[in-house]
Amino acid sequence: MRLRHRFLAYLCVAALLGVLLVAVASVGVLRVTVRERVAERVRIEAALLSQWVESAGEGLDPQALAVQAARELELRTTLIDERGIVLGDSARERDDVALMENHLERPEIAGARASGRGDSYRRSDTTSATYFYAAHAVPAGGPVRYVRVALPEAELRRLQDSSTPSIVLATLATMVLLVALSYVLVLRFSRPIEALSNSVRRIVSEDRRAELPYAHVREVDRLRDAVDTLRRDLIEELSALEAEDALLTSVFSGMREAVLLVGRDRRVRLANDALRETLGIDGDPRGQMLEEVVRHPTILSHVEQVFAAGHEARGEQPLRFAEVDRAFEIRGTPLRRSDDDAVDSVLVLLLDVTRLETLESMRRDFVANVSHELRTPLTSIKAFVENLLEGDIDDPATSRRFLEIILKHADRMGDLVEDLTDLSSIETGSISLNVDAVDVHSLGRECFDQLQPLARARSIELCLELPAGFRVRADRRRLHQMLANLLDNAIKFGREGGRVALFGRFDGEWVEIGVEDDGIGIGEADRERVFHRFYQVSRERSPAVRGTGLGLAIVKHLMRLHGGRVEIESEPGHGSRFVLVFPGR
Repeated sequence: MRLRHRFLAYLCVAALLGVLLVAVASVGVLRVTVRERVAERVRIEAALLSQWVESAGEGLDPQALAVQAARELELRTTLIDERGIVLGDSARERDDVALMENHLERPEIAGARASGRGDSYRRSDTTSATYFYAAHAVPAGGPVRYVRVALPEAELRRLQDSSTPSIVLATLATMVLLVALSYVLVLRFSRPIEALSNSVRRIVSEDRRAELPYAHVREVDRLRDAVDTLRRDLIEELSALEAEDALLTSVFSGMREAVLLVGRDRRVRLANDALRETLGIDGDPRGQMLEEVVRHPTILSHVEQVFAAGHEARGEQPLRFAEVDRAFEIRGTPLRRSDDDAVDSVLVLLLDVTRLETLESMRRDFVANVSHELRTPLTSIKAFVENLLEGDIDDPATSRRFLEIILKHADRMGDLVEDLTDLSSIETGSISLNVDAVDVHSLGRECFDQLQPLARARSIELCLELPAGFRVRADRRRLHQMLANLLDNAIKFGREGGRVALFGRFDGEWVEIGVEDDGIGIGEADRERVFHRFYQVSRERSPAVRGTGLGLAIVKHLMRLHGGRVEIESEPGHGSRFVLVFPGR
């Protein structure tokens, strides 16, 4: 229903009620007025009749006079003597008058007897009808002492009701006039208000910065100014809220941690991208029930635990999601309203602890590997020392052989400790590089000279396939360390009687230096593992070769410090190729 129709309906109802109240009051007043005027007229007729009876003298016929007076006055007329006996009554036949009761105690007669006149409303015992009676005393001297006239109640009502149609017509005319006036007034004020309402609706749905029109009606224009002020304030607040919402959305979207906000009704209020990716949720789950979005029982029970306890809670064990191959620590925090101590919502954080678990696993493996690598030489050293102490020390040949083995294991432990110290320094960044242009051809010659005895023992040919003057920007000492490690591995795991080559080339913006052998090769599943600490080729494939297992890990971290990388190409049974890729700056 439009505004004007509502206003018109309200005004019409108000006008109808007002007119009806006036009409009812008017009818009531009119009926009282008619009643009083008719009663006054009946009293006057009674006084006039008493004068007429007095003037008639002694020879009057009471019954005939009563009938004549009733015909002229159109009122019931009764003539009564001093004792209360009815002498004449226009409502009875002459023979029946003598049978009427004594009227001396009738209220109206009693009033006339006391003060000269009296009246009353009552039901007649003679006719069984209700009348208004007016009695008047007649001066002494004749048989009639009191005259009484009576108007039937039905006649009084007829006189009262005769003016009702005029009041009804006046009421209807007044209502029509008020409705017409109301419609004009409603149009006068509703049109500007409706225009203002339509403009506000358009601002809300389309353009909040559109201006509100003026109606040129003072009251409406005041409303327009108030609404416009409110509009401007709301625009500022909405802009601030939108900025905060955008910032909050950006923060949550950019968080690596999975964030879930659950309301008291157990519906999802917020779920960032990390959570949807972790749980495999398609689309925006806001507004959905938690059980429809999250199927992980630990998360569901954790949310209920926080709602029930009302304080922060953490999961005892990390949650692992096989879909993304990551582990998470769950934390739940209750959020409360400022005006209510009850928990309004629960904020759930899934903190990615995959790296921490990996590092912890690496630490355990590292400790186990170091313990294993140290235990073997220590056990051997202890065994040979015990043999020497038990008597073999007196045999020079046996003693020398045992001491050489002890020295070999001690050197292995020394190499292991040195490599561990070196790797630790590289990983923690406690070493500094002295980068300069390095002649790789010359450096390769030095490495070949150093490793020639090992290569000769396995009949391996060392080939330097670097052009003279081949240079790269690197730390010469660290580059020597990396090349020595790669060449040492190539000689150890190369084919006996085969070849190991050191080569180099320019590849666009990069400089590549590689070591290639024709040995046992590395399977695809193990190519990344060779750079892990303590990785060793299985004894079945190379039973006679053992090292610290740290050389390639050192190479990998040193290349990272140089801003480069190390690549591997290998196929089981066809050798391996390790390539150091340096930036060509």
